[in-house]
Amino acid sequence: MKLFSFYRVELRRLLLSRTVAAAAVLSMLSLPLGNILYDFSSSRAMSARYILTPVVMTGTPIGAVLWAAVMIMEADRLQRSGVHILTDTVAPPALLSAARTLALLTISAIVTALTSLVYLPSTAARMSYLFSAGFYFANFAVFMLPTWWISILFADAFYQITRRVELSVVLFIALAGVSVSGISSFNYFMRWFNPYVITYSDGFPSVWPLRIGLYTRLIWLCIAAGVWLVSILCVRKYQKGLFFSFWKNRKKLAVLTPAALSAATGIFLWHFQPFIDHGPLDYEYIDTLLIEIDDANRISAIQYSLSLNPALGTISAKAAYDIQVPYRGEDVLQLNPGYQITKMTYDGENVPFRTVDNDINGKRSTYFELPEDLYNKTLVIEYSGFPTQGRCWANSMVQDTIDHDYISLSSTAIVPRLDNYYSARGSAVIDITIPDNLMPFLDYTLMTDFADNGDGTKTWRAACSEIVRDFTAGYYTINTFQIGSLNVDFAYGTAYQDIVAENDIEQTIIDILTYGSEHYGELWSAEQSHLLLRQESSMFGGGYALHGVSTWFETVLSPDTLSDMDKGASATEVFIHEMLHQWWGGLGLECAQEDLWSSEGLTVYSTYRLVKEKYGALYAQQYYVDAWQEAVDNQNRSFYNRHPEYLELLPEVYQSQIASANRSINHYQRMPLMILKAEELVGGEDKMDEILRRMYEHQDEFRENGFGFADFLQYCGLTEEDIDGKCASPHNDSTGSASF
Repeated sequence: MKLFSFYRVELRRLLLSRTVAAAAVLSMLSLPLGNILYDFSSSRAMSARYILTPVVMTGTPIGAVLWAAVMIMEADRLQRSGVHILTDTVAPPALLSAARTLALLTISAIVTALTSLVYLPSTAARMSYLFSAGFYFANFAVFMLPTWWISILFADAFYQITRRVELSVVLFIALAGVSVSGISSFNYFMRWFNPYVITYSDGFPSVWPLRIGLYTRLIWLCIAAGVWLVSILCVRKYQKGLFFSFWKNRKKLAVLTPAALSAATGIFLWHFQPFIDHGPLDYEYIDTLLIEIDDANRISAIQYSLSLNPALGTISAKAAYDIQVPYRGEDVLQLNPGYQITKMTYDGENVPFRTVDNDINGKRSTYFELPEDLYNKTLVIEYSGFPTQGRCWANSMVQDTIDHDYISLSSTAIVPRLDNYYSARGSAVIDITIPDNLMPFLDYTLMTDFADNGDGTKTWRAACSEIVRDFTAGYYTINTFQIGSLNVDFAYGTAYQDIVAENDIEQTIIDILTYGSEHYGELWSAEQSHLLLRQESSMFGGGYALHGVSTWFETVLSPDTLSDMDKGASATEVFIHEMLHQWWGGLGLECAQEDLWSSEGLTVYSTYRLVKEKYGALYAQQYYVDAWQEAVDNQNRSFYNRHPEYLELLPEVYQSQIASANRSINHYQRMPLMILKAEELVGGEDKMDEILRRMYEHQDEFRENGFGFADFLQYCGLTEEDIDGKCASPHNDSTGSASF
């Protein structure tokens, strides 16, 4: 009861403190610094730009420093003024210290709530239809508030132990420094001060970052609480020093026992965390496809049955293998380290097995031996658990996760991998039960056959290979249409339905594929007159094009991307630019990244040509060629570009900014002008189309090193002097062509 009374007094006092008020205001104002301190590109999801960066990457660590400083100042206030001699006679010092800390924890929670409410309207307005209030508030509750609490507890503990402001500051800086140092680069669980989150997804939200973030905060809250409770025993007694005071307080089991339990809980949670495998970060990659397997050890048929539970994030599954000839000796299978094999039978009889603790890249080995004299029998493996992610894939954040709104599983997080058997192609069938509102893709291909279970789930069935590489499910909308003989399935996040309709994206795709096929050749990723265009979560960071499937980055449809004037004069034209990358760069012809050459320049030029054909020469001239030339003119007039000797005198941060701006202009404006000049020199648009077609047809020659500027000049039969792209300022001539 005394603690509550002291808590009320301290809470009222701190609420009236100018120091606390200043910390609260500065904490709230720190969020907008995220857009200034961090470099953005339109390829980032809007939730990463407007939630992750301000809340997690900026507001959380800055607020942690501010509240730690306030805690140390308040803890030292009585000592600094000498009033502690009087207060110690009125109230137990330990009780008063605990009340002060709890009051500051309460105020930091109030400030967190107010901060979230203050920035709510602007964040919702910026993110438009992609805004999720639940996800927005979750970031404050999962990352910001717990980190501030951890900071306050550690700061107070350091002061109570040392009773010196400067030592407390040094200890706090050292602890925070470990969190931001290279030691913690690839270790989520050491990043208590600056949470490690790469990006978010707008259309395919995953709770994996929040789930592991909350778990990590819980670990450090337990450790910080344990240290803080121990520090309460270090509160000075009878004007004595640290060791005498601790010795006098040691019998307070009411404090010592929960302190030990709290710290032990944090250590236990850290050691047995279920999110990332416990193997080494560095590993030797072995492609199991290259392992020689005796053809005699055949599997004639495989049946996989998977049931996914999004509420718990777990899987319950069974794999049945019809084995013609058992392997002679000890078999081995690879499975996700988070899964436990609950039962293994062969011809109905239990098979002994042993799982070794050798986590490597999201895999763990299990060894077993089958009877050699039983042929053409069925091996059944039952397993379940929470998918664990390989340490080397941890940067992707969602390599293996089962959520309500998004499911992503890879390799052995889907089915076991038997290393000693050969299976016939097309002999496997997989059944996957998931919530009925999610659309599934197996190995990037849309699953179409399903049975409605009547309980809010559907069981999807598909033929597959023994090695299943990828399973993804999310809120997708599928539009199907035909372009000549090519059947196209356009799969995009349901969250983007309005923007797809507003910008007539379906017709735009038809225009793009028609134009690209006529001018540069059939899209090489199309197969058997079918193409699946699938929007990919931004948390994967890349696209894929093969065997009739082409995935593209989620943010192609985001408002930020569609308003990027470097890529087009309107949202539709920006989308044209992004989809033309199916031919140029990444998914198509791989371009070498050079100062004056990249896939962006080819794509901008192709966008200009398509827009010119669609809207006319005057429109294309005004919004493309003239805009390119204006940007290049401004670049050429720049003082530091004309006098590089002065550029070298600038601080590195400014040199980097100027270099980044120049690189962007070179790729998006100067390079298209150079291609336009080359077009004029080689004999016009038809001749340039022939050259680009030959480039695209021979793309296999450039897989290793990329297609560079010198290669382009060679295809055109030109020299660098012919184009002279590094010399004088470009200008318009009467024909609308560009010269240098």
